Amino acid sequence: MRVLMPFHLRDYVNRCLRSAILMAILGNGIRFGANLLLLPLVLTKLSSTEYAMWVVFIALGNFANLADFGFGAALPRVYSYLLAGAEDFDTEGMPASKSDGKPNFEGIRQLNATVRSLYLKLSLGAMFLLAFVGTAFLIKSAEKIGVPQKMWWLWMVFLVAIAYNLATSYWMLACQGLNLVRNMEIAAIFSGLGYVCCATLLLYMGAGLLSMIVATFLKGFIMREKCRRACRLVIPLSEQEVAPNPDIIKKLWPNAYKFGILSIGSYLVINGPVLICCWCLGEKTTASFGLTSQVVNFMMSFAFLWLTVKWPEIAILRMKGRLEEMAALFAKRLSLVMATFVALALVVFFAGNVILEWKGTHTRLLPRPYLAFYLIYITQQIFYVQFGALTFTENVMPLFKVSLFTGLAVIMCGVIFTPLFGLWGLVVTPFVVEMSYCSWFTVRRGFQGQPLSLRRFCRALFWRGL
Repeated sequence: MRVLMPFHLRDYVNRCLRSAILMAILGNGIRFGANLLLLPLVLTKLSSTEYAMWVVFIALGNFANLADFGFGAALPRVYSYLLAGAEDFDTEGMPASKSDGKPNFEGIRQLNATVRSLYLKLSLGAMFLLAFVGTAFLIKSAEKIGVPQKMWWLWMVFLVAIAYNLATSYWMLACQGLNLVRNMEIAAIFSGLGYVCCATLLLYMGAGLLSMIVATFLKGFIMREKCRRACRLVIPLSEQEVAPNPDIIKKLWPNAYKFGILSIGSYLVINGPVLICCWCLGEKTTASFGLTSQVVNFMMSFAFLWLTVKWPEIAILRMKGRLEEMAALFAKRLSLVMATFVALALVVFFAGNVILEWKGTHTRLLPRPYLAFYLIYITQQIFYVQFGALTFTENVMPLFKVSLFTGLAVIMCGVIFTPLFGLWGLVVTPFVVEMSYCSWFTVRRGFQGQPLSLRRFCRALFWRGL
């Protein structure tokens, strides 16, 4: 039976269903909520050793994301420029737009064909490199964690899953750049549900760590299919197959390699402490720190939604010279990002371990003094990272050296101070290193790339207009 609604209510419902931010909230709500519901099951069904190994697998698997060496960060903007009518794109700076302002579909198709070929090669290279580097790390740390023999073939299966997900990830980048954020988030909803359902079923069947690996592959497969179909609806198919254009890679490379260096620095900052913990502090602490890091990553991805859905629009506004409008949009969304993360952090601080204790899980979050400091550290990191992302919309990359040296400093200082001061050395070191230069320099550089004064920016930040 058809449900009758007043016209204004029906119009409001339709607008909500078309909203990118609503789909983003639902997508991350499903991933965040479902993962939280799944987490007690994971901690119950996996032993401390298995969970510690899963944390290490994730940290090493994130290393494969460095294989694109910055192309993943540079590509969405190029898609956005071509969608906005750019005839071509420049290595750095803003490109010239076509006089009619219509999307450059031919350029988009050629870019997509080139990227598909590139990511296939990168994924194969990443799989073989990680097979050597990751295995060497696991061999060195096996004695501390107590790795059983079956973990080695699970590691090989995990490598194949990571390679597939990397090879097909360019469809997600295309969706992001083509302003199909709503479609991308719908894909995230389905992939998140598939991941949780698959992992839950296999965990109850007693598959152990294999459950998480199979679910990771399924999540990437669903994401690829949904994003590919969304892009195909927007980009008209060509009558002839478009061949990859090596010149596109040459033009992308000068900026991409800087993003790649920045990615290495980010990897060292984010995943380095997990690997140092595994190396220095043993199985129980690694599982606890890894669990805390995983929960915080869920929180960050949820908070980032407010800006994630607007980065294509921000890039287009910058290209069209509407800088004050761009800056006001960024400031308002930044305030929502910070407020959301702080609210979630308070919930986790006061209720996280209480819930885990109630569920009777083997692994807990960090003890409260460490957890409080860690959440404060992540809060300041979230703030300066958004200003770095704003800088990138200028199609320049001035922060890559800062990121690399910060990452190296986090690793070197972590290796020195973690054995001396234990867990405090692990959680305090990144905060001190980043605050010494990276965080304030990144905020200053991002602020300089927008036209608002500090007073007007703060007014926009607190939703008081300009």
